[in-house]
Amino acid sequence: MATFLQMRTVKVILGLQSVTAILFAMAIALSCATNENIIPIPDYQYFPLQGGKFWIYDVEETSITQTTCGDAGQTISKYEMRLSVVDSVLNSDNGYTYTIQRAKRTNNTQPWSSLVTMTSQISGSRAISNEGNINFVKLLFPISVGLSWDGNLFNKEQELNGQITDPYKITSADKPYTNSSEQSFERAVIVTQNDEQTNILYRDTRTEVYAFKVGLVYKESFLLKYFSNSQLPCYGQNKIQQGYILKQSLKAYGKN
Repeated sequence: MATFLQMRTVKVILGLQSVTAILFAMAIALSCATNENIIPIPDYQYFPLQGGKFWIYDVEETSITQTTCGDAGQTISKYEMRLSVVDSVLNSDNGYTYTIQRAKRTNNTQPWSSLVTMTSQISGSRAISNEGNINFVKLLFPISVGLSWDGNLFNKEQELNGQITDPYKITSADKPYTNSSEQSFERAVIVTQNDEQTNILYRDTRTEVYAFKVGLVYKESFLLKYFSNSQLPCYGQNKIQQGYILKQSLKAYGKN
């Protein structure tokens, strides 16, 4: 028969084991909470925001204005654009809003010329950019093919089709991608912002591509209004009366 001292010793050992198990469980829970605070959703890395980050793009802009069917009035501008995260402030969502300085130059031998700033933030499940004082919802998390949302959720911009809502949709995710600057990325998300190109009155096709841990790597926009006068010989032939074409491709990125 066990003595009283032996029974007390067993109870103490079992008690210590219970305390150890509780402390171990608490440590795991705290560790998980800490990790979640660092990266709440891994897909946020498709829209990485951090002080000192920068991106340099090759940009080609085409502006078109034609008064008659036979006009060839278009202006093509090619330049480099740099986006740099220069500041961040705590916002009302207990997250951070990042100020991004924009600059351009005609080529890499010229100095940078500053443009107006923009801001970006991640608010809950949305990645939001403020461009020209207009908020656009660029991405929705978590990422999945077929996911759609209103890019104009926080603005009242009217699209070429006359609508205020602008349905964005993820048409490809987590696949390799190579942009027109011959930069290759292992994982990328393609967002189709609009794809109206069979209309005889206008074309509105816009696409943005985001790479994991990089951000925006390619952007393409065709906003074209065709001649709408049915009395003109070029009516119904997708002849551009007024329009804008943008192609923006990442060529370098990093952190200062």
